[in-house]
Amino acid sequence: NTLTYGGSNFTYTVGTPISNLTASVAGTITSFSVSPALPSGLSLNTTTGVISGTPTTSQSATNYTVTATNSGGTTSTILSIAINLAVPSSLTYGGTNFTYITGTTITNLTPSVTGTVSSYSITPALPTGLTLNISTGIISGVPTSTQGLTAYTVTATNSAGSTTANINITVNALAI
Repeated sequence: NTLTYGGSNFTYTVGTPISNLTASVAGTITSFSVSPALPSGLSLNTTTGVISGTPTTSQSATNYTVTATNSGGTTSTILSIAINLAVPSSLTYGGTNFTYITGTTITNLTPSVTGTVSSYSITPALPTGLTLNISTGIISGVPTSTQGLTAYTVTATNSAGSTTANINITVNALAI
């Protein structure tokens, strides 16, 4: 009496609902169980054996033992489940053109992005006095020298890939 799920190696993406994994086993099953607990966001229906849900955290391939039980005993199968991060997307800074004045602290430019980001980078280098926080993506500081309109590309990256946003920064002299 063999328990199967139409495969044994499954790879999913954080934030994307999985296609239900349906148990196939002969006989009348009284309950299903899994060990260890399924990844965060996934669940096992202990009556039908269906595994469903939307994974919420990434993980490397991990083995799970699913067991079907009835009055005649048990049968088990091992499923390997890996959860990948989604490629970040939709990186924006709430605008494209930003103009600042030398010696004046800028309002932090805070990114909006879909997905998990492990680091941020920018090219070319920001105007003197401004910095990019590589963990949060926030651009802050006090520009110290003038600069004509310059195009920058901010990149948000994780292990699955990256996304970019283009912004323009101008730094004018303080009017006297």
